[in-house]
Amino acid sequence: MKKIALALSFAIAAYIPAVAGIVVTGVWESSCSGCHNGGLAQSADQLKTKFKTPQEFVKAAQSSTNPMMMGFKNDVETLKKAAKELYGK
Repeated sequence: MKKIALALSFAIAAYIPAVAGIVVTGVWESSCSGCHNGGLAQSADQLKTKFKTPQEFVKAAQSSTNPMMMGFKNDVETLKKAAKELYGK
């Protein structure tokens, strides 16, 4: 019985971090990185070089005229979260 309990405990301990890694993704990864890969649109590094602060980044995203940004430019909270992920601030 102890062996079964130990094996079950180990399986649960290994499973939880694996699931958490899959479920928890950032805004940048889930919403932005697909297009902002350096080919279709500027990469994260290119954007950080162009826009020095998270505030500049959000303002530029809001004022974008690119049709691909239409669904994002009015979602200020999502833009701020993406900026925080990119700039770490």
